[in-house]
Amino acid sequence: MSRLRSMLAALGAATGLVLAAVPAASAARAQSADRLAGFGHQTLTWQPCGTFQCTTLTVPQDYANPTGPVFHLPVIKAPAGDPAHRAGTLLVNPGGPAASGVGFLQNYLPYALSPTLVADFDVVAWDTRGIAGSDPALHCQDDAGLDAYYDLDPASTDAATLVRAGRTYAAACRANSAPGLASRMGTIAGAFDTDVLRSALGEAKISYFGTSYGTFAGAWYAQLFPTHLRALVMDGMFSTDLTGSQAVTAQAAAAEKEVQYYESVKGNSALIDSLAAKLRTSPLPVPGSTRTVGPRGLAAALVAAAQDPDNLWPYVDSALAQAAAGDGTGLLTFQDGWSGRSPNGTHDPTVYQGEGMWCTDHVWPTTQTGYASMRSAAQAAGPHVGALIAEWGLPCTGWNPPTILPLPLTAAGSPPILVVSTTGDPWTPYQWGVDAARTFAHGVLLTFHAHGHTAYERGNSCIDTDIDNYLVTGTPPANGTVC
Repeated sequence: MSRLRSMLAALGAATGLVLAAVPAASAARAQSADRLAGFGHQTLTWQPCGTFQCTTLTVPQDYANPTGPVFHLPVIKAPAGDPAHRAGTLLVNPGGPAASGVGFLQNYLPYALSPTLVADFDVVAWDTRGIAGSDPALHCQDDAGLDAYYDLDPASTDAATLVRAGRTYAAACRANSAPGLASRMGTIAGAFDTDVLRSALGEAKISYFGTSYGTFAGAWYAQLFPTHLRALVMDGMFSTDLTGSQAVTAQAAAAEKEVQYYESVKGNSALIDSLAAKLRTSPLPVPGSTRTVGPRGLAAALVAAAQDPDNLWPYVDSALAQAAAGDGTGLLTFQDGWSGRSPNGTHDPTVYQGEGMWCTDHVWPTTQTGYASMRSAAQAAGPHVGALIAEWGLPCTGWNPPTILPLPLTAAGSPPILVVSTTGDPWTPYQWGVDAARTFAHGVLLTFHAHGHTAYERGNSCIDTDIDNYLVTGTPPANGTVC
């Protein structure tokens, strides 16, 4: 936590961006304070971008050295549709962990937020530091290097080979990015960026809606800046008090449970077991391509079935039927979706940028033995999907030390924090939400009894109404409400 302490000290001027004032002890400190104040009071120049408004936020790369290099972060806004009843600004963080907030609003606003919220709030999202449209952004291996990395089967490849590949991945991220950028990503610095954004927007308090990994960022923002929040919704709560190994093992167990649910409904467990056995020794051809698909493709398809039963089950059914007939096309589609590979062979950079977030935010194994132990635990918890999920920690074996330690956060002084947790969520297990709601000083638990990842805007009026009412009025539902 030394980096956090240095940031807090550096942010000690009375800029409205920090928890407490620290007297300036020197001319250099005064210069830093002035620069920080400038970040918080910068003028955002909005320009039309389609049906939205867009601007750029400037933040220091290192809050302990605010006179040094900066990030330029794209910001997008959908102004309140009903200005007469405007309730303020709603910051939206879609998680990812490296999803583009700008792209999220541009592509999904009508499906992601209710008409009530779009009418009553200026909805604002942004690309976080090092991610997507951020300048600079994290860059890692080229497409050929990423293909080679993802050609390794995470379940059967020996740990030594995997760890070497993970360290090569991490080294490429450092070599191909701006100096020091790989260690300047992450949620702690991002929380300060969020408060710079709040200040630049001219808001004394903001409302915040985080989904999936956006809840991890929201929890740390609430911990550091509790009095700057008007309302906070966490949909799909990511635990703040687990190591990376503990997190992926819990996710493997939760995802495996949802795979079993899929198998029980479809009656296809024998088919899946047969395909798994075959793919371990005989990869499937993909007609019209020189590529083949093995166990990774099956695991990726099952992960998709666990994540989004509402929409993806028919596509998984089709991919399994194709595979049973000797055609790996469908499984390869899911495999490429997992790794962010497009049909033309290029890779979505937000996938490897997400690794930068994971590695900076969590404590991971850094040795071959440690990784092997984590993979074994994940495989035991999730025989179908555990090795694939544990793969997230591979680049972290060669990353910089994390900037966050596992901690239960209380966010004392915050408004009510509405934690929405889904009983059959594979990525943010239900118990994580239960524990967080209990740990937050003003936590409120809203349970969604369903399968799949997150709860809002999935057709359940109970969930949607409770969330909307809280964000608009500030009054949460009763703690322990079940929908």
